[in-house]
Amino acid sequence: MKPDARKVRRFAVQLPAAFGDNGKKEGGTVLNLSAQGCAMMADQIPAVSTYVSLQVDLSNGTTPVDVELAAVRWISGHRCGLEFIRISPETLSRLRSFVALLENTP
Repeated sequence: MKPDARKVRRFAVQLPAAFGDNGKKEGGTVLNLSAQGCAMMADQIPAVSTYVSLQVDLSNGTTPVDVELAAVRWISGHRCGLEFIRISPETLSRLRSFVALLENTP
């Protein structure tokens, strides 16, 4: 995907994350983030077109953000792109606030 093809801007971060399906969780690091998706690096990357849950530690002293359902859209080496499919309104609000903070940080 071309960088200019994105609908929203993603912000470079390095945030601890856990993802998985069927109760099995793997660790990873979110490398960039928007309210609609992220890129993540991990030792065990899920296959393209699979669905996972995702928990991202925003490292700001709050509880981690839980994305109930995310779709794996691309894979490159130990990186993958996730599109957020289902996220609670309260969690989405917290995520948008965090992204707005990133947007306003020089």
